[in-house]
Amino acid sequence: MTLAQADIRHLPLPAESIDMIFTDPPYGKATLLCYEWLAQEAARVLRPGGFVLAMCGGYELNKIIRMMDEHLIFYWELHVFMSDVGSVIWPRRVIARNKAILAYSNGEGLARCNVLSGILGGGNDKRYHHWGQDVESARYYIDCFSKGGDLVLDPFLGSGTTAIACELIGRRWLGFDIDPSAIAVSAARLRDAEIPYQGTMFSQEINA
Repeated sequence: MTLAQADIRHLPLPAESIDMIFTDPPYGKATLLCYEWLAQEAARVLRPGGFVLAMCGGYELNKIIRMMDEHLIFYWELHVFMSDVGSVIWPRRVIARNKAILAYSNGEGLARCNVLSGILGGGNDKRYHHWGQDVESARYYIDCFSKGGDLVLDPFLGSGTTAIACELIGRRWLGFDIDPSAIAVSAARLRDAEIPYQGTMFSQEINA
């Protein structure tokens, strides 16, 4: 497996080389174009029928959907419901108690199994990253939209949640982040995680 400090935009991956993308891009108006890049890149690197699942905040959800609709086929809007009280989104005065995950396919695709449209997540996990998400939710949806041995990409890896989830269920993975501290945390987290043995699975830290 590959863990790299890099701006993935400068590391073009081979076309149709990825089975699934699962990621949590940065939120906010300043980084909204991350989703447009994600949709364009997903259309290039995903195999036909492969899925991209992207977490997103509700404030700019309509804009994100329009961006992704330009390049991919909408599959479903999934939700992870928070186990805590939620947070107030200003200036809308909305108490957000769920996280949307947009599922799109590159061409016509079908989930591996029946999928719950909403699950109760384990809560935002801030132990490793200030925007950290729980492993349980990532593990569930990666399992539903990929099969054993598939290659899963996370271009905004953060503290390594996607990598941990993939290791737990026997998926290969590629993880990138521009923040060196995030990569260091991910590497340490992978070393310390209690992960069942998956044959030849391993983690490798590289710099690019």
